[in-house]
Amino acid sequence: GYRVAMSLLKGGYKDVRVGVWRGERDAGEGAKDKHFAENIVKVLEDNGAEVVDFDWTDAKCYDSVLKGVKTVFCSLPHMEAHQDAFTRFLVSCKEHKIEHFVKISFLHKDEYRKNVPLAHFHNVCDELLEQAPKSSRINFTILATSHLMSTPLLTQGELLTKEHKYVTASYGMGVDYVSPNDVADAAMVVLFDRKTHRNKTYSLTARPITDREVARQLSIAYGVEIKHIELGYHDYVKSVESRGLPHWLVKDSAAFEKVKASGIDEDPKLYTKDMKILLVENQNHLLTT
Repeated sequence: GYRVAMSLLKGGYKDVRVGVWRGERDAGEGAKDKHFAENIVKVLEDNGAEVVDFDWTDAKCYDSVLKGVKTVFCSLPHMEAHQDAFTRFLVSCKEHKIEHFVKISFLHKDEYRKNVPLAHFHNVCDELLEQAPKSSRINFTILATSHLMSTPLLTQGELLTKEHKYVTASYGMGVDYVSPNDVADAAMVVLFDRKTHRNKTYSLTARPITDREVARQLSIAYGVEIKHIELGYHDYVKSVESRGLPHWLVKDSAAFEKVKASGIDEDPKLYTKDMKILLVENQNHLLTT
């Protein structure tokens, strides 16, 4: 969400409202950093955004975010009771006569939906969104993607930064990791040309790489050797639990590792050209503006 907001602002769009939760993060980027949200807000406001307080679990704040808005970009975070929150938010969008709703989601594949709670949740929310045009002014675009490259930071950020370890249970299988920056660029294409992309779902995929290669890439990014620690599934669960993360996040993280180990991401049928097509369209837009 931050990447998309900044891209809009840097592209000259000043009528950008961003809902920000100012609480302390328990995991991922900004975890245990009391000033993280404040710093994000300052950067957004310095670039011309209107920032309002937002809490997915508090429907009372939806009005201040949606009032006068025509287009919503939704990047729903990891959290408990996310399905109830999304349902309430979508109802509020209908009441505010939102015209276009762009949502980041997870790939619509049975293997993910059956085994990963977060993927199942996103797919159910997508089904609700797909029905929205029948009862409201909302048109939708769903950008369904796979494992984001930022996902490791969600559950093992301190392992990376302090212990220089990257712990997985993928058994050497190739994983479809997708760059959040590429997803943000794809979202920009949709926002620039909503009519072309309305009521469509795109499957954004990259290519399978192993977690061993991910550790090598992380070593380059952090400027220090990151050791790849490959564990069995049950030992991986114990490792995540030992980090003091919420139970639901432990469950999601373990489920993702199980899916990675299944080898589904090595199936060529999983991959589409949607990402490439949208990124080429984005490049063409940049060349003509």
